[in-house]
Amino acid sequence: MTTQSGGDVSRRRVLALTGGGLGLLAGSGLLAACAPKPADDGDGGSSAARGADAVIDRLTLALPSSISTLDVGRESGVLNYVVATLAQEALLSVSPTGELGPGLATRWKQPDTTTYVFTLRRGVTFSDGTAFTADDVVATVEEIRDPDNGNALSYAYAGVQSVKATGDHEVTITLKQPDASFLWNASPGGMLISSRKFLTRNRGRIGTARTLLLGTGPYRITEFAADDHVLLERNPKWWGDKPALQKLTLSFVPDSGTRLVAMKSHEIDGALGLATDEAASWKSAADVTYTGDRSVVSLAFDTSKAPWNDPHVRRAVAHAADRDGMVDGILRKKAQTAAALPSRDMWGDLLSAAEVDKGYAAIPDVPFDLDKARAELARSSAKDGFAAELHYPNSGPQLGKAALALAASLKKIGIELKVKEITLEQWVAELGSGKQPLQFLWYFPVTGDPAELLDPYLNAASTATNIAHYDNADVNSALDRAKKATDKDERAALLMKAVQAAGTDLPYLPLWWAQTASALSDTYVLLEPGPFALIGPWATRVRKAA
Repeated sequence: MTTQSGGDVSRRRVLALTGGGLGLLAGSGLLAACAPKPADDGDGGSSAARGADAVIDRLTLALPSSISTLDVGRESGVLNYVVATLAQEALLSVSPTGELGPGLATRWKQPDTTTYVFTLRRGVTFSDGTAFTADDVVATVEEIRDPDNGNALSYAYAGVQSVKATGDHEVTITLKQPDASFLWNASPGGMLISSRKFLTRNRGRIGTARTLLLGTGPYRITEFAADDHVLLERNPKWWGDKPALQKLTLSFVPDSGTRLVAMKSHEIDGALGLATDEAASWKSAADVTYTGDRSVVSLAFDTSKAPWNDPHVRRAVAHAADRDGMVDGILRKKAQTAAALPSRDMWGDLLSAAEVDKGYAAIPDVPFDLDKARAELARSSAKDGFAAELHYPNSGPQLGKAALALAASLKKIGIELKVKEITLEQWVAELGSGKQPLQFLWYFPVTGDPAELLDPYLNAASTATNIAHYDNADVNSALDRAKKATDKDERAALLMKAVQAAGTDLPYLPLWWAQTASALSDTYVLLEPGPFALIGPWATRVRKAA
């Protein structure tokens, strides 16, 4: 296989990007946004690169829920990434539009189908002043792979044969078999690097209020209170240009009314991840923007448990779900009715927009129709109706409203659905636990590859993440073959085949592909908005408004 440079390997160009602004996952089309230029002077950046950007002493933003740990290996929610990727970096970066680019590795090559060689950036130090080395990369991957460690990212390295420091500034990762999407695992979604010394000394305590995180990123975390806030300050040792923003407070404010009051009283400067139905009320106090974030909201049916193992029951619920009404009414048309788990934009350079539309058009439609819902239920093993429960996280009030709307429809066909709000931490803990056979899947992608959603949630081999416990031999085969495929067109066809087959079985009912609403004081701007800006050093692009 011909050796290739990092600039030419597996870049995922986003098609049909819509919207803009500060989103829970937002970004730009400039690769430099996620791969900052090295500093020219001793304090982290040249005055020429910074231009006339004014220093911002402090910014306070509200997040819609708390996090229980800073360590994404322990809790992999999107808000954990929003915090951690300011302090830690990966071998590769993801540009705000979803392209892979340089990170702590300046280049990479693939001499054969199972070998990846990364050339590391020189002159990088961790925020504690220790030098970044190839051994730190090895230690980070070993920490993730160690089965005794219970790391949530271990699935990403299940196919790794070895990881070795093959030079002072070189790391080689060898796979057991080809994996067409592996490079995404070397980006922030699958790898946030710390030092071997820190990992060894603090094993089992990383990400806690006492230990915090250690990384090479533009900010260092100085304080963490799991139920209240995170404090960060500029890392003077960062290899990139010195950020304008010096200190950042991220406050956990689950209640939407409290967030708005705080904004109007100038206690905060903005909020991330606003529910679209609450965003309109912020317009008098802040600049509100919407960004397509590639996230998907779906119902997940546990196909291993009655009555959800009956396809007629699943179709009955599907016909009772007014998905278009949810998008129009609850989300105020700031979303799209979903046809599958991966949004159309998730297909990147694998398929054109027209090809994705054609592929999705082959998935059997289940329109809102209560008569069809009654007919499906009458043909099912639960024809006399049943009771079920559906939980939603307090950070997603739009999910709660959708659940209540669904409950009202299901009641008309003889199904009693109890809806319950729980904390985000409780909701994450329930996913895949088997305790709730009907669940919401609310997923924010951290890569630009549809396999990020398809492999974990549709492949029977993914026992830790396949919350529907779905097992279809054709789907499993298509996904396994796609993982090994080296031809882009072949891989795209196999992934679409899996989507279509699963769509017929309906283990998941995709509800909508969302946009994220966020608000920021008109005093500040976030440069280069788009769907992936917060999976990287997003705070470095905060500026004072002109």
